Amino acid sequence: MSLPIPPKFLPPLNSPSIHHHHQAPPSLSPPRAAISISIPETGLGRTGTILDESTSSAFRDYQSLFVSQRAETVEPVVIKPIEGSIPFDFPSGTYYLAGPGLFTDDHGSTVHPLDGHGYLRAFHIDGSKRKATFTAKYVKTEAKEEEHDPVTDTWRFTHRGPFSVLKGGKKFGNTKVMKNVANTSVLKWAGQLLCLWEGGEPYEIESGSLDTVGKFNVAINGCDGDDDDNSSDRDFAGHDIWDTAAHLLKPILQGVFKMPSKRFLSHYKIDGGRDRLLTVTCNAEDMLLPRSNFTFCGK
Repeated sequence: MSLPIPPKFLPPLNSPSIHHHHQAPPSLSPPRAAISISIPETGLGRTGTILDESTSSAFRDYQSLFVSQRAETVEPVVIKPIEGSIPFDFPSGTYYLAGPGLFTDDHGSTVHPLDGHGYLRAFHIDGSKRKATFTAKYVKTEAKEEEHDPVTDTWRFTHRGPFSVLKGGKKFGNTKVMKNVANTSVLKWAGQLLCLWEGGEPYEIESGSLDTVGKFNVAINGCDGDDDDNSSDRDFAGHDIWDTAAHLLKPILQGVFKMPSKRFLSHYKIDGGRDRLLTVTCNAEDMLLPRSNFTFCGK
């Protein structure tokens, strides 16, 4: 009975071929390597490639947001549709887009996007002709006039703004911090096109040519701010210590940091029912000495 048993065990024992196959943990490790290598070659790999392409494209698109735009488009340029066409019944109108347009100057300085000079773009759609055109100009703010040389068409940042540091600018005694660049947003109100900035007065723009008209004084159009000039004549005896500190802080901000005397932090709201612009404003020093009140300007 013992003789028939060994022949039954001989095949497994006598199978070096199995040991050869068992010697293939190398052949098992290739599957492991094959798994990691074969994924890019499968359908998942194609999906991975698409994801990689879309990610790099998104990164390139994001980087293009912070590329300085040196040129203005004064003459309208016809926009050719990539796909489809403008419908016959499409309404005519203009879409305005404002934002920072310049981040680096010609002397090695780079500013934060919030300090980039305001760049206004207009997309005009003519529904009757089924045509769209594009124009773009810089808002001619006081800061732009100071930092841009129209003769050589070069830029040199002279004051940094609240969020930037200059590389080639004046490092000492540069106390001019606030720089109105009119780059926050754009709105059309009461027939006037306004480019806004969160730290100062908006600039009025000619809607057709995109030429800058000048500053739009919200205080004059809302309420007469001259009453504030008499505040220095009031008796401090009737004020508490915070009122006194606020009055002392005003000339410091105006003299040392060259901030304008009429400086407001304003919040705008459009009243569509009455076709008017509402503003809620407070003085800049109220950020340093906060009070539990606001000043409402309106007519």
